[in-house]
Amino acid sequence: MKIQLSGLRQAANALFDHLEQTGRTEIEVTEDFYWSVPEKHLYSVYTPPPESELTLGQLSDDWNEVAKIASGQRLPTAYALVWLSSLLRLIGTKLVS
Repeated sequence: MKIQLSGLRQAANALFDHLEQTGRTEIEVTEDFYWSVPEKHLYSVYTPPPESELTLGQLSDDWNEVAKIASGQRLPTAYALVWLSSLLRLIGTKLVS
């Protein structure tokens, strides 16, 4: 599978447009910490990660870093997509429930 960044950008824009068209301009976040599976275990679905290797992520930290990029206080890096992904996952699952 190859993912074209232009297609991914178009899909993201369409999804954000959809949220705004339905009146959603901000999301109230009541959760903060989440379980994070180390990358070496993330896609090894036939071998569960050892409990001792699970770590915690923090949505407020992720948002702070993404917001710094948005405001120009921090340069964008590829790893910032990991922070963004945790926020997008929360938003997607929160809006469904």
